[in-house]
Amino acid sequence: MKGLLLVIMLIALAISGCTEKGPSVPDRNVAELKNLSAPSAENLSSFAVHSLVAQTMKLNAGANANEEKTTAITESLETLSSVNLSAMMVHVSGSTKSKIEVEGQPENNSETGAEVYLIGNSTYLQEQSGNWTHLIDPRSAEEVWSEDKNNQVLSLARTFNLSQLEDMGSESVEGEDSQKFRIVTASADETNLFNIAFAVAAKVTQYPMNLPSINRSELNKTAKMEKTIWISKKSTLPVKYESAISFSMTPEIIGAMNLSTGQMEMFNQSRPLGEISVSVQTSDRFYDFDKPTSITLPEEALSAPALSPATMQPASGQ
Repeated sequence: MKGLLLVIMLIALAISGCTEKGPSVPDRNVAELKNLSAPSAENLSSFAVHSLVAQTMKLNAGANANEEKTTAITESLETLSSVNLSAMMVHVSGSTKSKIEVEGQPENNSETGAEVYLIGNSTYLQEQSGNWTHLIDPRSAEEVWSEDKNNQVLSLARTFNLSQLEDMGSESVEGEDSQKFRIVTASADETNLFNIAFAVAAKVTQYPMNLPSINRSELNKTAKMEKTIWISKKSTLPVKYESAISFSMTPEIIGAMNLSTGQMEMFNQSRPLGEISVSVQTSDRFYDFDKPTSITLPEEALSAPALSPATMQPASGQ
């Protein structure tokens, strides 16, 4: 399910309600929580996660938008996922919303949804049209699920274990007595920042038709990154994670695709674009640890033709 939560979309039910708070749990020190969090996550049989992602881009000038008409593009994704690690099954439902604002013009809004099931090595996707697609991974189910690839809680616990932290005290998360920490950014975050910035530049310049270039010095100078994690004092598992990234950049186009040869040709002189300001916020709420999780594939999905992702051709023997 690598990258699955950011690809899959459908209308998610809002999770609300009060959870009665039990007796307070004594504070644990950072070293104790670090030592216990990952081992606790390794033994999970199931969990659920409610995820939110919001990205805003402002195109200020140049080829993207003129100075009089700044363009703002807002995209948001909400997903609700149930994960049964023991049965090697995942169900993700979610929705995406997009809004484009140009000064002096009406807003342009759109919304799409989808539903996804990962059963062993098969992925079933229901698109906005209602049609189902069945993709079969050529690897076995055991290989797809090996090394805890789909255990998002464990991945976060390991990040917590390896990070430099700032203790921000106790805080209740949906009634769960938790310890709140700020994760100090490291060199790996700069790589992640560059990847996000390049993805934005690629989208704006319509890569691979055009090849963008980013000034790392400008990017690092304007960038702000914050990451916060909440660890349950009782279970020592991550129960909440938030991140916020913002930056400004002025990409340049340094090459373009030659449609006759299919090769990228570099320009003698780059073509600067206008300034782009970007902000990205994410939030993940983890709950229902080790609770019985029943995931049933809809009957209509079973009739979808099986395709191989590598060839996008009907899979033999299916």
